[in-house]
Amino acid sequence: MKFTFFSFLLVLATNSEALAARVIVMMKDESSFERTLNTRGTWSQSLPGTIEKSLPHIKTFIVDTKNPADLERIKAAPGVAYVEKEYFHPAPPRVSEGDELANTDVVSPGTPWGLAAIRAPQAWERSNKGDGVRVLVLDSGMNASHPSLAPNFERGRNFTEDSEPNDFHDRTGHGTHVGGTIAAAEDGNGFSGVAPKAKLLAAKVCVDSGCSNTAIVAGISWGISQGVDVMNLSLGSSGGSPAEKAALLEADRAGIAVVAATGNYGINEVFFPASAPTVIAVGAVNRNLKHAVFSQYGPEVSVVAPGVQIVSTIPVGSGRFSTLTIGENSSPQKAYHLKGTALPLTEIAKAVVDCGDGEPADFAGKDVKDKHVLVTVGETPIEDQIRNAMRAGASSVIVANNRPGLIDTRLFEKDNMLFAVGIFVEQSVGQKIRAAIHTNPETMIGLKSELTSFKETFGTSMATPHVAGVAALMKAANKKIKPSELKALLMKTATPMTPNNDNRYGAGLVNAEAAVNSALDFK
Repeated sequence: MKFTFFSFLLVLATNSEALAARVIVMMKDESSFERTLNTRGTWSQSLPGTIEKSLPHIKTFIVDTKNPADLERIKAAPGVAYVEKEYFHPAPPRVSEGDELANTDVVSPGTPWGLAAIRAPQAWERSNKGDGVRVLVLDSGMNASHPSLAPNFERGRNFTEDSEPNDFHDRTGHGTHVGGTIAAAEDGNGFSGVAPKAKLLAAKVCVDSGCSNTAIVAGISWGISQGVDVMNLSLGSSGGSPAEKAALLEADRAGIAVVAATGNYGINEVFFPASAPTVIAVGAVNRNLKHAVFSQYGPEVSVVAPGVQIVSTIPVGSGRFSTLTIGENSSPQKAYHLKGTALPLTEIAKAVVDCGDGEPADFAGKDVKDKHVLVTVGETPIEDQIRNAMRAGASSVIVANNRPGLIDTRLFEKDNMLFAVGIFVEQSVGQKIRAAIHTNPETMIGLKSELTSFKETFGTSMATPHVAGVAALMKAANKKIKPSELKALLMKTATPMTPNNDNRYGAGLVNAEAAVNSALDFK
């Protein structure tokens, strides 16, 4: 069962008699943990709940209980230091910057602009492109079979209740995008990750409703057991739990550099786990190397990295690259396929009928059969605009924004489907269509979408893997470097950014070349 953080608390308060709950049970010391581990067969006889996972690296158990009241009995058990209920960090919010396109599927990724911005290629020779280093991505899972990831993918594991432990399928594409920025293999056309020879591991700790503390703690513990060199956490929220903090300290003691995102709400607060002292906190800059408006800031920011218009991998075939043409011999206009509608995999060329705001009255007396319908975003939900067009006989709808820019729009939370094609276009494209049909009502409008496996998007989630990739290059250059030393060198070698009000840039823009050189020289 999936809960958001707030609904989870509500159900606990209203249905405490029958609700099953996962809790984190931290033991006082190694002997207490071992004693409980060796007698786990009698756990249910002496204590409520069932041990789901044992995490020896942090002396902790994940326990399934039948009743929140059982927590008091567990707390009172010998050797128990702390009991923590499961809660969820919210899933990273979708963001946009000004009037720029927030999320665009792309067919040919080319060379990501972030590689040059952080001078990654200049660091490759002396770091052997990250060869021999292993990076764990704690996120929504990963598409291990993606051609850009498969050469470097090592293994994955699911720590959520969403599915089986070996099923780390990435539903949202977030973890796959992060993994590509860290260590996508070179494709011969310029696309690669920051450390294109590093190995990737995936810990699925996030589901649609967010990222649970139990999954994160278990994922960190697994990373320690796997002996990874770097961990990437493009997730978080205000505050952090004792168990998560303890797990991060153990990762640091194990020599693992941990990199995390500051957050996407644009406020003066660095979210946990980025705010933890041992963690490298990463903010975002845009293509002009200026502070991205969504990037959270504060005293804990370590460095910044590219986080706007970042192209990387998504699960194979999950992207939709859509275009619209106005008349013959016109240049394709950027468009967006509305998820939850039919997909035009072959070009559909038809005349178009302007149906205003898409209200039922806007279709009165208009023949829309075998024609596109054009509507403008308004008070009526987009899915209802499309339904109204379908009732009038249309099978394809062009929805023009009522302001500049595009938005990543999914019409339904679940996999519901409208049988009409739905294409979303910018306000200016809608204006061009109206101008064309005013001159010639028979102007042909072409719609087409292609399946793709790459996406351009925004966020501190996208900045963080740039730095995780640089950390991997540094580790490849000098395996002996400790996490605290690596963080200090990253900050010392960063390119200062001004004005740095409220520490928006931390020590500055991460510089892979300088960081690797310093790591090589570090004794």
